[in-house]
Amino acid sequence: MRFPKNKIIRSLLKKLTFPLAIPSANISTGVSPTEPLDVVDEFKNKIKFILNGGKSFIGLESTVINLSSKPAILRPGSISHTQIEKVLKKKVSNVTKSKFVISPGMHKRHYSPGIPIKLNSIKPDYKAAFIVFGKKYKMKKNMFNLSKKSNLKEAAKNLYKVLRRIKKLKYKKINVVKIPNKNIGIAINDRLKKASN
Repeated sequence: MRFPKNKIIRSLLKKLTFPLAIPSANISTGVSPTEPLDVVDEFKNKIKFILNGGKSFIGLESTVINLSSKPAILRPGSISHTQIEKVLKKKVSNVTKSKFVISPGMHKRHYSPGIPIKLNSIKPDYKAAFIVFGKKYKMKKNMFNLSKKSNLKEAAKNLYKVLRRIKKLKYKKINVVKIPNKNIGIAINDRLKKASN
């Protein structure tokens, strides 16, 4: 069950007398859309109507938690492990591997732009797009900075936008610097790891 914060979707759900299936508006295992034009770009004229809810405020998919047995995070998002434990008042585990795909984002390969991705790169490969984070990088033609201010929330908001841009520019490979693995950085690293498989 999803609990969207978007006011347009909430008002639509209030008017319906039946449950609504709301997957991400993208082709399976591909890069998620963060604005209506991404959906147009992805599906072209295969869909007749788009309900414009505006740009994504966070930029990454939601945290998914399994409450059918012991609480476990199936997909990290902007709501952290600590925040969930505080509300539930109990320990929450992380599911890193599962025999069955029981939640969105659990496929080994997901969120992929369809281009090989190398993680934790130190030096740029001038034939590849180079995704960086922070102000220490002097911007060059093949560099794409997720956040010059080293702000992980800004990086999360920019991740899919940058991946889509790199794909449109027809790069054949992507190198990514190490992203801090804390707060929403955990979710960023989860998406990059799955996109690189």
